[in-house]
Amino acid sequence: MRISTSGNTAIVTEDCLACKYQRRRCPAYCLFAPYFPHGHEQQLKNMHKLFGSGMVNVIKLVRTLEDPSKKDIAIRTIMVQSDMRAKDPVGGCYRIIQELQHQIECKQAELDQIYYTIAICRAQNAHRLQMQKIDDGDHCQMMNKLQLIGFETEKLANLSIKSDDNTGEK
Repeated sequence: MRISTSGNTAIVTEDCLACKYQRRRCPAYCLFAPYFPHGHEQQLKNMHKLFGSGMVNVIKLVRTLEDPSKKDIAIRTIMVQSDMRAKDPVGGCYRIIQELQHQIECKQAELDQIYYTIAICRAQNAHRLQMQKIDDGDHCQMMNKLQLIGFETEKLANLSIKSDDNTGEK
């Protein structure tokens, strides 16, 4: 139990679970106080079960880190790993990572299939547009041919009329 005074008021706080478990006084700079307040007994037990020996191993590990944000990440990671190992003693975090990687692979395969389907649809659409252009081009060519045929028919008719006129004069 810690007693800190500020002015005329005294604030009484209880030791963190880690210090209480180790049966020692919780110092003001306690590394575990923010992570193991009362109510997180199971997390503390899980961490102790995984890393053992009165959490000395965890303290040594965290003290090697200089950056406070890395210390925070390290302790939270240790807590998650110990909780996962308690839930799944054989696989722990590794099994969860495998499951997530499998889900990523399945979603990637699904995404590849969607991209393939889109590519097929685009190719079919391009082919359809090309066929429309050809059909439109054929239609225009047919109209031009019909106009030419009509022009040539009139020309031939005019020539034959003139040739009949020329033969009649002789």
